[in-house]
Amino acid sequence: MLRSLCMNNSDGSITLGEKPGTGGIQAELVEAAALQGRQECTVLFVLQEGSGRTSMDWKLSFCNMHLALALATIAIAAQAQTAPPVQILDAAGNPLPQCAFKPSSGLARLEPPLTNQMMVGISLDWSYETPLKSKEKTKNHTPAVYNAWLDLVPGTFNGTGFDGNMLNWFGSEAGYVGAMLELTLNPPKDMRIADLKDLTPAMYDGISKACQTINQRYGVPIFLRWAHEMNGDWYGWGNEPRAFIESWRQLTLSVRKYTNMTAMVWAPNIGITYPFVGGSDGAARSTPLSNGTDFDLLDTNGDGKIDNFDDPYSPFWPGDEYVDWVGLSLYYYPRQNCHNNCPLPERYFEQLLTGGFNNPDTPGGGNTADWQRTRNFYQQFAASKNKPMMLPETGAPWIAEWATRPGATTEVAIKSAWYNQLLSTSTLTTYPRLKLVVNFEERKPLALDGEPAIQDWRVTNNSVTLDWWNGKLTEFQGNLKFANELVYNCDGSVVIGTKGTASGATTTAGSAVVTGAPSAAATTSKSGAVGLSGVVGSVLALLASFVL
Repeated sequence: MLRSLCMNNSDGSITLGEKPGTGGIQAELVEAAALQGRQECTVLFVLQEGSGRTSMDWKLSFCNMHLALALATIAIAAQAQTAPPVQILDAAGNPLPQCAFKPSSGLARLEPPLTNQMMVGISLDWSYETPLKSKEKTKNHTPAVYNAWLDLVPGTFNGTGFDGNMLNWFGSEAGYVGAMLELTLNPPKDMRIADLKDLTPAMYDGISKACQTINQRYGVPIFLRWAHEMNGDWYGWGNEPRAFIESWRQLTLSVRKYTNMTAMVWAPNIGITYPFVGGSDGAARSTPLSNGTDFDLLDTNGDGKIDNFDDPYSPFWPGDEYVDWVGLSLYYYPRQNCHNNCPLPERYFEQLLTGGFNNPDTPGGGNTADWQRTRNFYQQFAASKNKPMMLPETGAPWIAEWATRPGATTEVAIKSAWYNQLLSTSTLTTYPRLKLVVNFEERKPLALDGEPAIQDWRVTNNSVTLDWWNGKLTEFQGNLKFANELVYNCDGSVVIGTKGTASGATTTAGSAVVTGAPSAAATTSKSGAVGLSGVVGSVLALLASFVL
């Protein structure tokens, strides 16, 4: 049954409504908002019952900090879900128990057991460079991950929607150097996410099977980053959280039918200047967005407008069980009126990651604490949810045309300042869930404050920056893991060791051939699942402690 429960503590009323649903209850938190400073707190839970949906809208006549903390605790507890069963089969349809994901390890898919260490990756310009060439330039400090870009376009490539030959090439090249592949998979740039109904289940299955083939054939794990930067307005699929979440879940469930060596990476854009209109002054969107259907979700504080006091990330969260890694597009972008390759401010990286440390974008006033809370991506999604985190694209730009301007900073000075903040023992200690940073090894036209510029994020493109980069990798190598130090298994685990020698490892040459969809036998599920009665009981008990 589908039940809706509304309780208002001011009059003690409880209303119940029912309508038919189907079996198989799965508790799933869609949104939790405790609004400090207002007389009403609303927490919206959605409990999915087969194809039906249930909502509990709790309206309380009082709100204070203690209640907000209690509601946040409830939200975290309610997010534990039962995982879709994943049964990996061989070509003959026989179970492969060694390829079953093992949540009891405490590690996510493709998360190596790193302590005070991280991995480095490169997002190549594949038009002129390959992983092998990159490896040679970095003196065998082989990046653990290489990023590639691919579109999923309805009606192309005989209905599959993607270039299978290109994807196979990406996988084979990564496999040649023993690295993992980050695959940034996107709809067409101008395609609204709401139009993704044109992406059929067969297309999702097609890309999932292609990832499985790369996992098997080359022993290459894949970090699959689908429809990235979905919280921005520069892509057609941006700012439509409902349709994005539905699409994300479809793809995730498809991938997990076929392989555990492909991990789902949820990666919005850094939200410091969200909603990305009017610069950092937080200009509001007081009218609905182009489609108008998701304004209620994006207006997270319920003040009737979308501005820089709204949460830039949570409306797009698809649920804990549908995400393996969290990521963030996070770059050094020079401040306004900086037209001479300005030096990097101290703690700039932490300001972006957490919203704190005297962040110049902080709006000030009584809402500063709430602004910083919603901007603290690391705390919200890596630490609180115990998810490994990556920067799937990052870097510091150099603009050659500005090199001779008065007060200009050198290319190495800018890029080394950025990576001295990222690749540091302080970062590893303070942000232990940050496991991977991927440099955007490209240059492209991108205006700065309206002035045309060619921004160059590359660290290996000339001898001066390459010498510095290799020196940085050597200096920090005790805290880094490179591709040759990682062994990949078909259950999605990544272990430390030399390829081909690690005990019990399924190596690059020995990856098990897997196929097929879930079956009832030998399935896996994430530990800590919470049933419907448990969530409701916990909610009532905690709320009662404040009412009585």
